[in-house]
Amino acid sequence: MRIFRNLRQALRGVALNKANTFLMTLGIIVGIGSLTVIVAIGEGTKAKVLDRISSLGFGPDSFSVYAGSGRLFFARSGATTSLSLQDVDDIRALPTVRLVIPRQRKRSRVIYKKEFTATRVYGVTPEWQIARDWDMTDGAFFTDQDMERKRRVIVLGSTPAKKLFGDQDPIGKMVRVGDVFFQVIGLLEEKGLTESGYDPDDRSLIPLTTSISRLTHQTYLHSAKVMALDPSLVEKTMEDVRLILRENHNLSPLADDDFRYITPEGIMQWVTESSQALNRMLVLISTVSLLVGGIVIMNILLVSIRERVREIGIRRCFGARRSDITQQFLFESIFVAILGGILGTAIGLAVAIIFQRFDILPTKITWEPFALAFAFSTVIGLVFGIQPARKAAMLSPEESLR
Repeated sequence: MRIFRNLRQALRGVALNKANTFLMTLGIIVGIGSLTVIVAIGEGTKAKVLDRISSLGFGPDSFSVYAGSGRLFFARSGATTSLSLQDVDDIRALPTVRLVIPRQRKRSRVIYKKEFTATRVYGVTPEWQIARDWDMTDGAFFTDQDMERKRRVIVLGSTPAKKLFGDQDPIGKMVRVGDVFFQVIGLLEEKGLTESGYDPDDRSLIPLTTSISRLTHQTYLHSAKVMALDPSLVEKTMEDVRLILRENHNLSPLADDDFRYITPEGIMQWVTESSQALNRMLVLISTVSLLVGGIVIMNILLVSIRERVREIGIRRCFGARRSDITQQFLFESIFVAILGGILGTAIGLAVAIIFQRFDILPTKITWEPFALAFAFSTVIGLVFGIQPARKAAMLSPEESLR
């Protein structure tokens, strides 16, 4: 068939003009290689953030409700009283809810002898450890009995434990939170700093009832974590919670919510915002590189046509149609672009693997770079090969041979 003959002729032309082929592929290699690295870094960053969120007990079946309107962890006003224990009881009664963990929070000084540190003190229920899937390195978490009796017991995160006790064993020691003494009964496993610089270990936990009666002297809550029966029910549960809270808070249909949600997806977007801006800039640079590569392919093919006028004339004299010449040079353009895409993808993957192996940047190898390379290369070769192919086809056999 004619199309296969034109394909063979195009491959022969690419093979015989190695210098031109190399120059034409350079721009595509740079563009596709950059895109490959960007995609790998983006996927690696996303996977790392999701792993971190999951390690902090924020699974796909959960979300948090925070008092006060605003965005993520940032309320529009300082002191908010829009989340109550009654709200938690009503949320807990929803058929799609598995667990609800109410939380109070107060930043306080924790003092042991002459040592002190300012840390976040949370009043929570015993289910907190289950919901957060946070192991203990020593001691034990407080129980329902501790809650009922409003016992003054405290579980320390690794950051305040190190600042207060150093290498000493803190279990059984008495620390002072504000004006109230608490007995240390447990130590939380260390999680380490997050990519955004947040320290999840800088916290201490006490029973919620003790927090209400002895520390904050308030019944309103800072937040509540809600766990659905299944990840597929999260969206419905969030909407049901929204309706309950708006009704409980007597909000008019036109009033904004006086609460806000935090989801794993929202945290991931917040954490990766800066890297997304950088990725967008790199994608723009890669796109410009691809366009430059396409222009280079077009110009070199135009020059190549002048050098191969006799070849075109001979083919026309032996029965080649204008469509055959058009196909030949169009195939050459596409072959060169795809070759550049393959080489660019290989180089990009090699760079991504180096980044991963030496822990320079988080990367993850997926099928997307291969699909992007093939798609972009084919489009670039097709678009920028049309004009040279048309020009070659318009040459008359007589003038070409002459």
